[in-house]
Amino acid sequence: FGDKIRSKIKNISIKGLYKNTVDFSKNVWGVTKREGKETKMAIQILRKMIKGMKVSDKEKLFLKKQSLDIMKLLPLVAIQGIPGGSVAITPLLIALGKKYNFDIIPKSNQKYLD
Repeated sequence: FGDKIRSKIKNISIKGLYKNTVDFSKNVWGVTKREGKETKMAIQILRKMIKGMKVSDKEKLFLKKQSLDIMKLLPLVAIQGIPGGSVAITPLLIALGKKYNFDIIPKSNQKYLD
């Protein structure tokens, strides 16, 4: 009887862990694609500034916010190089961020250009 219960608990936690890992991976992939697009937009704005072209206040704000997002991504990229980092460390950092009111996952900055 005790072995059956332990087995069920173990299976539930493994299934839950697997689902959480898959959900997290999908979320990270979506964020990565969005951040890639937004970084390209930021580079275009930066090129305009370097060429001395006129840049709107909205574009400047977008560039500032996107630069902060890139700074958030650097530790996440470094963690990916650590064995098990994406499965263990990143979710821990996200949980700590929620506890201390800091979001390690970059948000979309598109709203600053609209």
